[in-house]
Amino acid sequence: MIGGGAGYGPDYEGSDDYEFQPFPFASIVYDNFVFIEGTSVGLNLLNYDGLAAGPLARYGGGRDEDDNNALDGLGDIDGAIELGGFLKYELGIWSAALTVTQDVGGGHEGMVAEMATGVAVPLSETLSSSVEASASWADSTYMDSYFGVSRTQSAKSGHSRYAADSGFKDVGIALGLNYMISEAVGVSGLVQYTRLVGDAADSPIVEDKGSADQFFTGMFLTYRFR
Repeated sequence: MIGGGAGYGPDYEGSDDYEFQPFPFASIVYDNFVFIEGTSVGLNLLNYDGLAAGPLARYGGGRDEDDNNALDGLGDIDGAIELGGFLKYELGIWSAALTVTQDVGGGHEGMVAEMATGVAVPLSETLSSSVEASASWADSTYMDSYFGVSRTQSAKSGHSRYAADSGFKDVGIALGLNYMISEAVGVSGLVQYTRLVGDAADSPIVEDKGSADQFFTGMFLTYRFR
């Protein structure tokens, strides 16, 4: 499946300023073994009776200080090349997944674990919906990269010094709706709410200059092929 569309969300993680963002999309599976999902590439080394697991590589976008005035003086964070693995289980309309990755590309240089569970419900032959709950944990390196303020950054930005420790970073819920216009062409909509928690929510760029409540909505046109 390939496609594209646009989303409306925060201009940085923890911001209360929103912008429209273009979103190209690809989801490709070859021989039920190699898959591409967005910016991720993985291998189903284990794929049996609803259980799948294997290695994963993905690209994570960085952050530029000129994205928002609240980031002035904090410097840029380069994009990350993350390596790790995934575990996923599907049973009927229900699924659960765990992904753990470590940046090896000199971006945030940290480790992130993401957990999600949800259901996909067919409403008719052409219409389906989904609900997914998620949470993510990050180590102190990741947290300090995105939410910490060093002595030098404090002097340049005016933010108070802040050291962000490891812990749960956010929890969220997403609602999706997909309508198949034909056997190949579909249109999808997504509404997502994420709440930053712990040291992420207490960061000066979130608590003082942004918001722990993060919203995202988007619409996408997709094309399915075999």
